Amino acid sequence: INPTGSSMGFLNDVGFGAIGPLRNENHTPYAQTWSLGFERQFQGSVVIDLEYIGKKGTHLYFGGDNQLDILGPEIESYTPDQISNLNSYVDNPFSGIITDPNSTLSSPQVQAFQLQLPYPQYSYVTTDVPAVANSTYHSLQITAGKNYSNGLQFFASFVWSKSIDDSSVDDDNITWLGSFLSLQDPNKPWLERSLSTFDIPYVFQLSYEYDLPVGRGKTFFGSMPGVADAIIGGWKTNGIWRLNNGRPLPMFTYDGTSLPTYGAQRPNILGTPRRNHKSGWINNYFENPEVFQLPDLYALGDTPRTIGSVRTPTAFSVDLSMEKVFSFEKLRKGTQLEFRLEAQNAFNHPIFGTPDTYVDDPNFGTITYTSNGPRQVQVGIKAYF
Repeated sequence: INPTGSSMGFLNDVGFGAIGPLRNENHTPYAQTWSLGFERQFQGSVVIDLEYIGKKGTHLYFGGDNQLDILGPEIESYTPDQISNLNSYVDNPFSGIITDPNSTLSSPQVQAFQLQLPYPQYSYVTTDVPAVANSTYHSLQITAGKNYSNGLQFFASFVWSKSIDDSSVDDDNITWLGSFLSLQDPNKPWLERSLSTFDIPYVFQLSYEYDLPVGRGKTFFGSMPGVADAIIGGWKTNGIWRLNNGRPLPMFTYDGTSLPTYGAQRPNILGTPRRNHKSGWINNYFENPEVFQLPDLYALGDTPRTIGSVRTPTAFSVDLSMEKVFSFEKLRKGTQLEFRLEAQNAFNHPIFGTPDTYVDDPNFGTITYTSNGPRQVQVGIKAYF
């Protein structure tokens, strides 16, 4: 069957989902970045850089805000009985006109709200994700680095930042870094503005390579016998250390009832949530869980898209390794053996996952998983000849 093109006019896709771009949606996303920094080199070839970086995103893609067949904002003032009537089934005026059995609009009855939509002849209407979101980012970034000399090289960084946006997913609605699609009130997308779902205020990271000062000619045991030096001397160690606090938490309702065509209902918030730091916090993450309340039927919850007063648990990870090259030049020129011992999550420290944030779920505030595995140790041997 050949494509119908535009020959069917407004009858195209009737009874099914209408999908396509809009002519007037032609904003071009752009970002503005500014920075101010200072750099200085100290003794030992250590370079320290202090920098402020700011960024503003304009006309960014607003994930989830591409549904056009939604009820207008007047529905928010309806009584629960009126909204319940919208969910009831009524005679379908399209029955007999839309005859394709694969269409939900070919049945004898449809829900009443379907007939009050802007485009009731379609099962849904979606467009390209509109470029109507905005974002701001501010950060203080401190780095210290040293090129390899005297047996040591390292790079350390500390970032103090804050990121705010309307939507934390990209133009293809791909969730990343814990992001998610969220739009409780599709008629007021600007209410989604909050901390970015990936906002992490503090991040410290250190990576280094260090030749241990042990062995012949070194600071410690510099005159040890050659045999002992072949075993004990000449080792070097590497490490990657990272410490960061958590992401802000999104709050949901488990048994909430949202308005027809609206997004999932959020809870109401009656105060400032606090994290529980006492014993057993894994099963009771919130010190005052009563600040979250289930809204009335069809009501819009007033909790922001994300909250920053309580975040996911702090993450701490360390990967370490040791290596040594054993030379066998006396046996054969150019022959050597490289031995390497690596430990991922060297301290066997768990990184706890996100607690259950469905406020009316029996497991609310419980962490049920870790986002990293146990310590893993591996040994590698490489021969050169």
